[in-house]
Amino acid sequence: MFLLVSGLLTNILNRVDSATYKEISLLWGLKDEIDTLKNSLRIINAFLVDAENKQTQNNGIMEWLQQLRDHFFDARDILDEIECEALRNKIVKSQGSFKRKVKRFFSLSNPLAFRIQMAHKIKEIKKKIDELASFRMKLGLSEIHASSSDVHVPKLAWRETKSYVRPSHVIGRDQEKEKIIGLLTVPSSDSGNEIIDVIPIVGIGGLGKTTIAQLVYNDDRVIENFFPRMWVFVSDDFDVKRLALEILKAMHGIDIDAHHNYSYDQLQNLLHEGLDGKKFLLVLDDVWNEDYRGWDELRNLLVGMHDDENNRIGSKIIVTTRSEKVASIMGKAYKQNLLYLPDEDCLKLFLRCAFPAGEENKHPRLVEIGKEIVRKCKGLPLAVVSLGCMLHSENRESVWKKTRDSEIWKMDQQNDGILAALKLSYNHLPSELKRCFSYCSVFPKGYEYSNLELISFWMAHGLLQTNDEDEEAEDLGEFYIQELVSKSFFEGVPEDQVVVDGLIFEELKHLGISYFKMHDLINDLAVSTMQNERAAVKFNSTNVRENVQHLSFSDSREGVPNFDNKRLSKVQTIGFWHASESASAITEPFLRWVFKEFRYLRVLNLQCSNFQFLPDCFNKMKHLRYLNLSYCQRMEKLPDSICKLQNLEVLNLCRCVALKYIPKNLRYLVSLRILWITTQMNDLSCIGFKTFSSLQILILWNCENLTFLPHDLRHLTALKRLSIEACLEVTHFGDEAEQEIDDDYSLKLEQFSINQLPELLALPNWLRRCSKTLRYLGLSQCQSLTAFPEWFPILTSLETLLIADCPKLTLPHNMDNVHNLQNLKIFGCPQLVERCKRDIGPDWCKISHIPNIELESV
Repeated sequence: MFLLVSGLLTNILNRVDSATYKEISLLWGLKDEIDTLKNSLRIINAFLVDAENKQTQNNGIMEWLQQLRDHFFDARDILDEIECEALRNKIVKSQGSFKRKVKRFFSLSNPLAFRIQMAHKIKEIKKKIDELASFRMKLGLSEIHASSSDVHVPKLAWRETKSYVRPSHVIGRDQEKEKIIGLLTVPSSDSGNEIIDVIPIVGIGGLGKTTIAQLVYNDDRVIENFFPRMWVFVSDDFDVKRLALEILKAMHGIDIDAHHNYSYDQLQNLLHEGLDGKKFLLVLDDVWNEDYRGWDELRNLLVGMHDDENNRIGSKIIVTTRSEKVASIMGKAYKQNLLYLPDEDCLKLFLRCAFPAGEENKHPRLVEIGKEIVRKCKGLPLAVVSLGCMLHSENRESVWKKTRDSEIWKMDQQNDGILAALKLSYNHLPSELKRCFSYCSVFPKGYEYSNLELISFWMAHGLLQTNDEDEEAEDLGEFYIQELVSKSFFEGVPEDQVVVDGLIFEELKHLGISYFKMHDLINDLAVSTMQNERAAVKFNSTNVRENVQHLSFSDSREGVPNFDNKRLSKVQTIGFWHASESASAITEPFLRWVFKEFRYLRVLNLQCSNFQFLPDCFNKMKHLRYLNLSYCQRMEKLPDSICKLQNLEVLNLCRCVALKYIPKNLRYLVSLRILWITTQMNDLSCIGFKTFSSLQILILWNCENLTFLPHDLRHLTALKRLSIEACLEVTHFGDEAEQEIDDDYSLKLEQFSINQLPELLALPNWLRRCSKTLRYLGLSQCQSLTAFPEWFPILTSLETLLIADCPKLTLPHNMDNVHNLQNLKIFGCPQLVERCKRDIGPDWCKISHIPNIELESV
């Protein structure tokens, strides 16, 4: 276990130092109290780096850090209370003649009593922190000032992300790769029931088993000889139904509802339909199951397609595992034991990660130190890559020596030094980034994060605090993700494995969504930094640690869990991420229990729940920032009390296909930044979009009954990204009356994506208001769209234009005036592609100034 406290304290200090909080403290007469608390926190902050480095060798220091962490949690909760009350008052004052009605709606506290209560709480927590601070000398702690963690966030140009895939740095595994490809070409065995051969790749964590499997999976020879190819991450959840659904999803072409309760026979029929008579390759990555019955059940589902002597057509299964027993159970005839990478290859890999190409020759002393670091990695590529990326472009010899000589190499290991190497990379992160990384441990091992989901999660927990008023939390989150990818803490999910609700990677790009995950050992590292703060639980769990902050459920049942609620009063996260079926049995008693017992809750993820009506119990959930109701496919209405969530920043109603009622008072959600809606409503005007002054991202997806889009979308002055997907009846944006446009305000929209609006006749006129900000415009499957508006050339900031499957669309006459356009992509528009052919097409003169052009008729 390793306690991370410095990131939490940095977060609190950044918060009280913000201009917003200084204004709040003055308004409530709490400036003196908050300033004295801030001074105490800064004094103790100077000793936290030393304490965190020494905690594994001194139980007293670990206990001291644990007590400090609990007091910091209390301080954070006090700040939350003050901020919530200030926001409520702000809402009331902004309502003018409706002030009395709104005041009753939010049930405001007595200002004087509230100030006295908060002042007393601040003094009490300061006293406790000061008492702990007095022990710092007795514990032998030294004052160490960490380097500035201020992070400059560059302006993030929108890009059509191909998930977050780094260039391959695979070295020294050619022989293993060729051997496995050779085995794939061997005819299926004729012995026993092994109709489909299994090739297990066995080795300890961090050796590169998954990497080898990916090299094989993506080799051209394999692609030519196997169809379909399917990749399924298994981990420790060897649930046969779940795996069958994952296999079906990986086929890319089978329309399957992953949230439907399929029977065993139905799954077998679907697999038979997709695989019968085909020579397929299935990769089962990271298998832990040592129970033969589970494998036998899954194999029987697959063998049904190859159950006669004439149907041995060479389908194969590759399995990666750390367990020799798993290999023995699943098929040891072709087992491949992966060996440690030789030192010579490890050094090549390390130098490739640590230096730009050819630069290592300029730093011979660093290379010598690097050789010693590599030897300590003991032939584990994951450790080598992690440390190489950490030291990338770091030319100070002292830093390299500090890495080589770190005490962390001496820590007890169960993984041949791998955790020590990863821990060194982790220690090198800025404190804010450490905290964001650690929070990823709340999600299950093997979970595939989307950038939008993770940024929302971090934002809800206050981890994305910007130092510049012009910087947005969403941009900071994207920057943090890119940093974690560049340092090999995250790895991209290959494009052909990204399938979400029937949408493959190409469709997800239109939404600005990309996916990535953690290696399981990286996940273990994240868990070790949050050991006492998070818990993966089941409904019948009884031994849940006191003061746990984050609960992740792996199942659901009728009724409520058997927890000691008093010990869990400070829980901030409750979620069902493990599998869609884990939330299917959530009932009204459980929801009422959550709303009653967890008043400090910030994140509530109820995705895939099966309830029809959500209880009207949000009155006391004033701290809630993130509410995920996606895939609640029976839910018909949102309760009116949801409008009291004035701190709510993220509301996800994706695939709520039965939703018929959204309350009018939703306008009180003044903090909302990300909104994702699927609904059966035919008119969204009641939502009052123009009141969402903080909204950054809006996604309207599969709103089947809409015929027009709300006219007040044009008043979303803070909006950066707008995506409208699969609204099949929409014909217009409800703004035809806006013939003249004034200069009273402008919009900040940067990305505008329209996909599957076959009846849409014209782009919205208000798009002109984005002339200086819009950088990406994507139009896909708009079969009725015939022309761009005449004002199109005023979009002077436009960098990328995508046109896909819009067969009637023509380019404007003056398109050559769009001087900043860098990328033009036209797909599935045969006539337009013909007109745009280089040098000979009649429209070539309109686009010849564009540097990057991609044209495909199909």
